[in-house]
Amino acid sequence: MNFQFIVRQLKIQEVKSGEPYESIKTFLCIQDKITGIIYPHPLTNFIKGNFINKPTALTTQNRYTGDICKFLNFILDNINEEDEEFLPLEKNGLKELKLIHGAKYLNFLKDRVDLGELKPNYIYDIERLLTKFYVWLIESNIIHEKTNVIYDKKKIKGKEIYVARSLFKQIDLGVEFPASESEEAIKARKLHDFGNGRLDLVNNFLRVAELIAPEIALGIAFQFYGGLRRGDVVNLTKSSIKRPKKDGSGALILDITDNWRRLFPNKLISLSEQVKKPRTQAVFKTDIVMELLKNHDERLHRLEKLGKLKNEQAYFVSNNGNPISGKEYWKRFTKVREKFLEIISVHNDDDYLFITSKPWSTHIGRGVYTNMLTFLLGWSAEEVAIARGDNQIESAKRYIEQINVIKKTEESLELLGQAAFEAERKSKITIEDLRGIN
Repeated sequence: MNFQFIVRQLKIQEVKSGEPYESIKTFLCIQDKITGIIYPHPLTNFIKGNFINKPTALTTQNRYTGDICKFLNFILDNINEEDEEFLPLEKNGLKELKLIHGAKYLNFLKDRVDLGELKPNYIYDIERLLTKFYVWLIESNIIHEKTNVIYDKKKIKGKEIYVARSLFKQIDLGVEFPASESEEAIKARKLHDFGNGRLDLVNNFLRVAELIAPEIALGIAFQFYGGLRRGDVVNLTKSSIKRPKKDGSGALILDITDNWRRLFPNKLISLSEQVKKPRTQAVFKTDIVMELLKNHDERLHRLEKLGKLKNEQAYFVSNNGNPISGKEYWKRFTKVREKFLEIISVHNDDDYLFITSKPWSTHIGRGVYTNMLTFLLGWSAEEVAIARGDNQIESAKRYIEQINVIKKTEESLELLGQAAFEAERKSKITIEDLRGIN
């Protein structure tokens, strides 16, 4: 077959209460591989009913739509390979879709998990999504296979709703599910900070940023000392910055809001520039932050005098004067990280081993900021959640609890190491001896 399913997010002109406005919509599309022509597909109605008309972020809509496209393209691949179980779909379309097709896709993903290409929890996410998809197809009278859907009543955020049970855990379908990972295990795969209280490494990273990517050095400082996400940074405009008074008194405040349409009018999608939580954000006025703020303003003024600014409102711009997108910000951050690791590898083996023990990127700034609030300043989980701009306090609580456990474990290992040293000098060591080691 000479076509494939793809995702597109486009700007749409709409009218509400007689007033025109612009919005971003997610479409499930079909693309002709030969001509490249793209057509919106009616299955977009599934995305619209389940995700677009609900408070779901554009990134989430894009991900879910992409996952459905992968399933549909899996079907096309099997039709091309003339798999007998899939051939009826070529002639009669989705009305011939059966549970066995979804089961085969889940087993295909399980094989990829076994090869280390996918994380185990991804299969459970797809299973839930496919259940939603199949239930929608059943309720829309598109699927001909008779399927009994069982609903369970659940209470979510104080509201009782009915949720369909998985359609793919029937024994006769033969789906193999991997052992799932806990949320804590998933988060533990990434590095969240540079170590307890290692502000020296934070500031060294910022000095490297000054050399390698001065156009985003201040943005990185805002992430470390203000907890900003990448999307928060690139959406800042000149008017977003509320500076302290000339005598140094007063706060450094950032007005974080969605300025995507003003800064990136030619972009079709905003996945890398989203502001998840509009808010007013205070940033710690450390010496290095204020120095970088001064340098950044001077650089911006120079570009303005040279007539290079392509967008007069943008605060983070390239040397050519274009607003820096989320993707470009990530590229520059990655270059800074690579140079930083190169420097650390020469000067401190222990730091290098720790910092390279797990993957990390721009999000590490929020982890460092959280640790500052929690362990250096002693803030509560509720205060941290508000300061970070979290939608839910529980996410901050879980993170703090996890870091607390890690910190206590490290302290215990150090204590046991000291105990082992003491044991070499004493034939017998007691609990009291262990507690007395400082």
